[in-house]
Amino acid sequence: MRKGLIFLILTASLFFPSAAVHAITGTKCSVVGAQRTVRKITFTCTRSGKSRIWKSSANSKNDAPSTTTPISSTLDALKVPMTIGAKRAGDGAGNGPWAVRAVLRTSTDGVTFTGGETIMDQAGVPNLLSTSSGALYAYYQDWANGNIMGVAVRRSNSASWDRYKVSISGINTAPGGANGVDPSAVELSDGRIRLFWMQRLNGNRIYSATSSVGAGNGIVFTYDGGFAFETPAEIFDPTVVQTATGWALWANVSGRTAYATSTNGLSFSAQPSNSAFPTSAVFPWGATRLPSGEIRVIASLLGPGGSDGVLYRSTDGGTTFSEVSRGAVPSTAGGDVGISYDATSGMWYQLLSVRM
Repeated sequence: MRKGLIFLILTASLFFPSAAVHAITGTKCSVVGAQRTVRKITFTCTRSGKSRIWKSSANSKNDAPSTTTPISSTLDALKVPMTIGAKRAGDGAGNGPWAVRAVLRTSTDGVTFTGGETIMDQAGVPNLLSTSSGALYAYYQDWANGNIMGVAVRRSNSASWDRYKVSISGINTAPGGANGVDPSAVELSDGRIRLFWMQRLNGNRIYSATSSVGAGNGIVFTYDGGFAFETPAEIFDPTVVQTATGWALWANVSGRTAYATSTNGLSFSAQPSNSAFPTSAVFPWGATRLPSGEIRVIASLLGPGGSDGVLYRSTDGGTTFSEVSRGAVPSTAGGDVGISYDATSGMWYQLLSVRM
C-alpha cells in the first residue's frame, strides 16, 4: 500500500507542474534575481516584504495567469535612437548632460587612449562596464530623452550599439520620482549586473538594483530594496568596484570624496578620509577590476569636474592604490570618465564627456 502511494505522489510531481510549483514557491532564497529551473519550470528569487522567496513563472489551475511581458517586448519599448546634436537647446551652461556627448576611446596598455567614437549626444556622467562575455555597456545620464538613466549596449562579437532607457522595477527613478541619476555598474560573479545610482528619496542616498542574466541583463533591473549608502549632505557621482574583501564606493559629497566599503555590495559603511589612496584629494571617476584581481581607477586631483585624468592601480585587492600616470584624458574633456578592461580581447576602454 505504501509503495503504491509513493508511486502516485512521484507520478503526480512528474506529470503535473503545479506539484513542483507548490513544493518550491514561497520557500526562502538568498539572492534577489537569482533563477533556478525544476522540471522546465523557472523560479525567480523575489523580494516579499523583508523576506526573499522563490516565485514561479509557471501557470496551473491554482496559479494566477501570468501577466509577465516578454522581455523582447520590454526591450523594444525601452529602445531609443542615437541622439545627434542638441535636442533640447538652451537647457543650461557648463558641462552638464545637455552640453556634452559620451565618447568612447580605446587603449592596448590601459594608459594611452585614442579614438573618439560618439556613443550618444547630450549624455553625461558616463560609466563603463565590459562583461566577462565581452559585451560592453556604456551608462550615462540621457538628457535628450528626459534626463533619465540610459545605456548603450554592444553585444559580444558585434560592432553596433543598441541604446535603451534603463528600467528599474520597484522604485520610481523617473523625473518627479526624485530623479535617479549618475549610474555606475558592476558585473557580479554569476553574470548579473548591479547598478548603483544617486537619488534624493527620503535623504541623500545611493541606491542599487540588480538585473537577471539574459537579453535584459544590464537594461532591466529590480530594485534591491533599502539603500546602499547615505550621507548628511547631498551626494553625487558614485563609483563602485568589487575588491578582494568585498566592495568599495566613492562619491562626491559637497565637493569632497566620500569613501565607503561593503561586504555584500548592498549596504555600505563610511570609511575615514578616502584612506585607500595616497592622498584624500583623489576623486575616482570610474573603476574596473581585472581577472588577475588588479583594480584600475581613473580619477581627478582637481575634484569631480577636473580634467587631469590620473590613473591609479591596486595590486592588493583594493586595500591601497598607487599612481600610474597622469593626462589620461584630453584637456578639453569634462569630468566623470568611465574605464573598463575587456579580458576577451585584451582591450581597454574609456568613456568620457566631450563638449558638443
